[in-house]
Amino acid sequence: MKHFLSLFTLTVLFFTTNARADLLIEPVVGYNFNAVADFEDGERYSGGTGPSFGGRLGYQNLGLQLGVDYLNSSLDMDDEDFDKNIDTSEWAAFVGFKFPILLRVYAGYIFSATGETEDAANNEYEFSKGSGYKAGIGFTGLPFININLEYRAGTFDEIKIDGDESDSTADYQSIMLGLSLPFAI
Repeated sequence: MKHFLSLFTLTVLFFTTNARADLLIEPVVGYNFNAVADFEDGERYSGGTGPSFGGRLGYQNLGLQLGVDYLNSSLDMDDEDFDKNIDTSEWAAFVGFKFPILLRVYAGYIFSATGETEDAANNEYEFSKGSGYKAGIGFTGLPFININLEYRAGTFDEIKIDGDESDSTADYQSIMLGLSLPFAI
């Protein structure tokens, strides 16, 4: 027992003196494809593509990553009813793990999402009270750059058309291929 206690004490001291927590700052740019918007009234708009930008800010220690994530997207839904882009912004809390073998996985809960667009008749749509989730996988083998594939899905619980509240909701989903530059300070 005496040797076990000595070994345990040395192990704890070794890991606590070498443990290091880093501030994670990670700008993100990406391109969305196959975006889909499903409205409660049965309308479905698909084939959306467009750019995104944002970033992550958080904490990283021994591969574990925690923090907040912001993403702003401009999606062209490739539909005659929505001839303008749908602009969205999302805030999420994320958790991830960076493996030592060139791979990172992460998931997040979208706690705030908004969006806006116009239809072909110039009616303005405002989407709010959005929430959902995201999941991604990243290749970390390039110097300073991660290549990420991310899936996002959620629901806008409130829609305003020309300023008037609607009883409708809208579900959305998208896949994004992105590049990020993680800095650990």
